[in-house]
Amino acid sequence: MSNPNKPPFAAYRLLDALFGRSVASAWSTASDGVPVRWVADMNLRSHKVVRVALIIVASVVAFVALGLLLTRVTASPRVCGSCHEMNAALASWRASGHTQVRCPQCHEKPRPWYQFPQTLAVRSAMLTRDVRAHWSADGAKAVMASYDTTPTITDSTCLQCHGTSRKISMRFGTLIDHEEHAKRNKSCVSCHLWTAHPDPNAERPMLLMERCFTCHGRTASAKAPGTCDVCHPKSFNLRPASHKPTSKWLKEHGKAAQSKGQPCAMCHDKGFCTGCHGVDMPHPANWAKGSPPVHSQFAKTNRAVCTRCHPDKPNFCTMCHHKAWDPARGPWISVHPAVVAESGAAFCMDCHQPVYCFTCHLRGTPERVP
Repeated sequence: MSNPNKPPFAAYRLLDALFGRSVASAWSTASDGVPVRWVADMNLRSHKVVRVALIIVASVVAFVALGLLLTRVTASPRVCGSCHEMNAALASWRASGHTQVRCPQCHEKPRPWYQFPQTLAVRSAMLTRDVRAHWSADGAKAVMASYDTTPTITDSTCLQCHGTSRKISMRFGTLIDHEEHAKRNKSCVSCHLWTAHPDPNAERPMLLMERCFTCHGRTASAKAPGTCDVCHPKSFNLRPASHKPTSKWLKEHGKAAQSKGQPCAMCHDKGFCTGCHGVDMPHPANWAKGSPPVHSQFAKTNRAVCTRCHPDKPNFCTMCHHKAWDPARGPWISVHPAVVAESGAAFCMDCHQPVYCFTCHLRGTPERVP
């Protein structure tokens, strides 16, 4: 039978290496077994220490790996876009020149990788904020309001990738001394406000030019001149793509001018509109609701000017002037007898003189010969 007190082979090799083979053999053949058990216990304890150390190291590695994985996953724009309130921001980012840049690179304070617990804590707080806003009474409005509290993009964020002395990379034929502008403005977003989130429906050159005109202008009060030759070479085509004769701009430009008139003034004087429209554009504030309305007096003597943009049909005026009109019942000229029969003619006199009715109602009609 084997000796139960015989030390394991690893302990024998250790004694052999430290004290020589004679000492190792003596310990191995000790009759009382006390030294052998002591060596075995030491060997067992060392194994436990190693196992505990390996478990700790493995746990730390797993924790770091999981944290870094979560940091990378939550940095994806898809995570931000999973909230439907962010659809507009995601669409604008996809239309930008920063599609290779993840959200946190601009919207978070830069941190070294080993500070991932702090990074995840900040993102968890933002997620909690947005979820609470989403489920609040205001819903999407509250979520968008919470984004307004996001700190403005700092220059240090931009300078992670860009330098102030970089050459202009715009492909729209623009002459800009970038370094001079950077020193004067002292803020990247003073010019590059819509760099990562431009309006996907906006014309890109015009959107950029709007930022230029926060300082440049065509008036005496402007901080910098706004004439074309200041920023564009002679070879530059000054007509935007949307303004080409083949486009629908001539018919649709009114909507853009009404919603956002400032871009028009970057190139056109106010008299430019009057030259085609024959009237101040946009219409004066008292045009429709003055006392009396300005447009009513203008239309009496300049009806041809009105019809340049508005259909020369009674129903255009009817949309505002005849509140009882129901388009489903037909044009006002056919419907108004029934309305007058139901409600009376008093409201007609708000705009028309009594003799106005005689224009139609007293026209002679040839009698039918039986």
